[in-house]
Amino acid sequence: MMAKHTNVIRVPFGVGALVWILLVASRGVGQTQSPDVATSELVRQTAAHELAAIDTSGQYMYRVREETPQGSETSIMIETRDLQVGRLILKNGQPLSPAQRQREEERLRSLLTNRTRLLKLQTEQQSDEARVYKVIQALPDAFLYQHAGTETDSTGRKLVLVTFRPNPDFRPPSLELRVLQGVEGAALIDPVAKRIVRIEAKLSQDVDFGWGIFDRVSRGGGFLLEQQVVWHDQWAMTALTLHFTNRLLLLITSRLDSVTKVSDFRQMPNDLTHQQTLEMLLDQDPMTAAVPGLGETP
Repeated sequence: MMAKHTNVIRVPFGVGALVWILLVASRGVGQTQSPDVATSELVRQTAAHELAAIDTSGQYMYRVREETPQGSETSIMIETRDLQVGRLILKNGQPLSPAQRQREEERLRSLLTNRTRLLKLQTEQQSDEARVYKVIQALPDAFLYQHAGTETDSTGRKLVLVTFRPNPDFRPPSLELRVLQGVEGAALIDPVAKRIVRIEAKLSQDVDFGWGIFDRVSRGGGFLLEQQVVWHDQWAMTALTLHFTNRLLLLITSRLDSVTKVSDFRQMPNDLTHQQTLEMLLDQDPMTAAVPGLGETP
């Protein structure tokens, strides 16, 4: 759903591949409902718009604040055409210690001088983007959709509420997409822009990877994702809440509980280089650093 540039966040909070696979769904829907053809077409058009937005927009600097049971972290992120990189600036609302700040600066400087490490980071991010693309492509066929009313936002826009449940006839083309068979949901869609405004999700059943032998994500987990216009007609993810439990055999191997807010979007020029990006992040205050070519528009 969330495209690379129109939606400028690629979830840089250590969520991993599962989150990208799960970017779709929520509140349970009665199994006796029949699919709504008109609503299904709206979803198909919306998915097409989300896909078209992947490489057609600008890029930004923005602030990301993530809260977990262990505390909070705030980072400044910059996204260019082919790279997203960030700098940690606060832990639990406090500035980093001199040693922590030095480690962050050394990490960024290493990307300036170590091309192999930079290419590895790009490859990992491209892999994440490919997962997003596959999920968006699967949306129209993976679920049965039902119109559930309308909502009006603070600007007076009328939004369409769509509920959905797994399509029993959907055959996931990959192991990763199997998780869609365990998700039920509701999405709020802007019917004019054909963009997803909000998704609130939960797993309605356990999802096994490796037939329950290797890994399992337990039912009841879920998330809330929101996106909105941040510049002209360009959209970005602005909030993400995650709650998941991962199991290996009968043991809980990990829990994921986080609330992430994204704010303070600042437009970046289209031709910003990797070196310029890293030099801006090395500035004492990246959010106010001078931006080469700032006058350009996407």
